Amino acid sequence: MQLVRTSFNLRSDLRWAEDAYEKGIFAWINGSKNHKTGEKNYGPLLRKLPPHIDFDKEPNGKFQFAGVSLEYESFSFEGKDYLGFLFTYTQLGRCWKTRIAFCRTAKHVQCYVSLECDLLKGASLPSISKPKILDYLIKFQDGDGGLDITDKPHIIEYNDISKAKRALTAKLGNVLPIVYLSCSERTHSLKPSEVAKKLFGVAHVLAEKDKTIYERLSIDMKGVDYPKRGEIGICYQGQPIDIFNRYSVVDWSENPEMLVQDIFLKILKKNLSLKFNFTWDDFLDAQTKFTVEQTEKERLAKIQTVEKMRNELAASKSTTEELSKQVKKLIQELEAVSKERDQYKDEHARYIMLEKLYKSCKEERDSWENLAIQSDDKRIAAEKELADAKQSLHDANVKNEALEKNFNAASSKNVQNLPLVMPKDVQMFPEEYKCQLISILRLAQKNVRKTTISPKMRTADIIEKILAANMNAMNYYEKMNKNKEILESVAKQQNLDSSDGTKAMKPFNMELVKKGNNHGKIRFVKDESESFLGSEASTASETARGGKNQAADLVKAMLWSD
Repeated sequence: MQLVRTSFNLRSDLRWAEDAYEKGIFAWINGSKNHKTGEKNYGPLLRKLPPHIDFDKEPNGKFQFAGVSLEYESFSFEGKDYLGFLFTYTQLGRCWKTRIAFCRTAKHVQCYVSLECDLLKGASLPSISKPKILDYLIKFQDGDGGLDITDKPHIIEYNDISKAKRALTAKLGNVLPIVYLSCSERTHSLKPSEVAKKLFGVAHVLAEKDKTIYERLSIDMKGVDYPKRGEIGICYQGQPIDIFNRYSVVDWSENPEMLVQDIFLKILKKNLSLKFNFTWDDFLDAQTKFTVEQTEKERLAKIQTVEKMRNELAASKSTTEELSKQVKKLIQELEAVSKERDQYKDEHARYIMLEKLYKSCKEERDSWENLAIQSDDKRIAAEKELADAKQSLHDANVKNEALEKNFNAASSKNVQNLPLVMPKDVQMFPEEYKCQLISILRLAQKNVRKTTISPKMRTADIIEKILAANMNAMNYYEKMNKNKEILESVAKQQNLDSSDGTKAMKPFNMELVKKGNNHGKIRFVKDESESFLGSEASTASETARGGKNQAADLVKAMLWSD
């Protein structure tokens, strides 16, 4: 089953031995390691694999050990140089095949890479990712329609409107598809840098710098359907743009990686049907024609030799008996050549048989693609059912919690409920009022005025009994207080504009936004008026000087203080 398929151009000065093999194929196999143990994945094969191959002296070869193999073929045909590799290994019931083919033309070297996986009995479908060989080959790239193939996004600024228009109207001349990330009022639906890393070698990523790009495009692109205001588009040459938004994938808000993976799979599925400038089938076709041509040349050379001998025989009819023996020998050699000709016919018949087998395999591959599409539809339906079930479970838990609270309140003989009315303001994070009330009571408990007249103060006694009667609230407060300490620690030790900062702010429903002075502002997501803001240090000196004060101010202003 073919999983990944891509094609791009490399520099025309690419060297077969030094660049394609040593810095590409061999470096890729040698650099493959087990993530857990750090050991090389293909150590036994590497002991047989030479670090250098002279393709002029050894135009073809095969190296294999314990289910892992690398075979290659090198030849020249019709003014073009060809080099192809097939890397195969079997693991956990899956047979992986990586095909890499090169074709040198006058302008550049065309490169094709594909990844296939044949499932053995009982094996499951694998997760799909781009072949690691792309990381080694793309450093020799020759560009693609004016775009560099890179793991970083191409940022569309105001003076790049022309490039954006040509990309959206399929006029850049690129082979690889383009993922276009439009900008909403605030930002993109996905981080352009993360999308570019995921699609490196498979697609280009173009991202609008800000909303002014849309305002400019809306003038020049009237009547044309294109991604805008946070929408995402996938652009293929000669085909309509595939446009969707972040709400197209279930649970995207909790896991943006799902949308990135969905885009990746959409491109891979589409690539299976795209016609590239150069493919593995093109390599095999050239290889077959080259083999036929070489065989024909050898056959003609032998026929010419026989014809020459026949002429010599005709000129020697009047010679002695020795010449007659020579004639007999020549006839025998002619018969041998005829047998070789018949063998060539058999080889041609075998080629026809293999061609039929290839068509049959292609039909089987198409069947697997249809099954994959059906599986995707079932997966999407199952994910929707799961999301609905999660929502139903959440609603039931909320209802159950409310009933439990009412029950506990009604069954407790020693507990009285105060008729306190909570404000209608939106809570910035779940159970915010509960945490604030517990914090206020604890703070008041610490500051109750003491006297020598009475051994115990009634106010302190009442606060203590209220806290003891609300253990559930106390436990929740302690949990959120630990989250507050984590947030404070991250703010003291590093900028909140990090993965740890994002994780620490999440329990309090906070986010980091950039303001005009490029300083980060921490706010509540639900605080539309931005009444409560905490500032992040934007430079190293600011972080070193004010990190601790920043953390303390953030906690006091936006959360609570004991």
